[in-house]
Amino acid sequence: MTNQEAKKLARELVGDGQDPNMFFVTSGPYYYEVDEFGDIESSSLLDGYNHNDTETKVFNTLEEAEEYYDTVDLDIYEGIGQVMIEDRKTGVIKEKALQKIVKIEYSFTESDDTKRFGYKK
Repeated sequence: MTNQEAKKLARELVGDGQDPNMFFVTSGPYYYEVDEFGDIESSSLLDGYNHNDTETKVFNTLEEAEEYYDTVDLDIYEGIGQVMIEDRKTGVIKEKALQKIVKIEYSFTESDDTKRFGYKK
């Protein structure tokens, strides 16, 4: 089955609640942006990749899907920021993803031109 056929099958079947259950492992260039409080702000694409850079594999058992899932490493240079297992019964059942932690840092600055403008000696 080609990647395009697997993606189409996943779009049609994931979460439909029907039998026989099937398992889909999808990897792609997505990551989560997380704010300084740990809340997920958004899902974004890794630089240089687009939504077509995903790969979907189809499996008949959860064990087979997990075996494949465990072999896929998250790697920004390979365009893999997220991997998930989905099934027909419930949808997403397992996921690993990169997170970009966005922290706001405040620093102090001050300027004093009172001498320059003659207010102080």
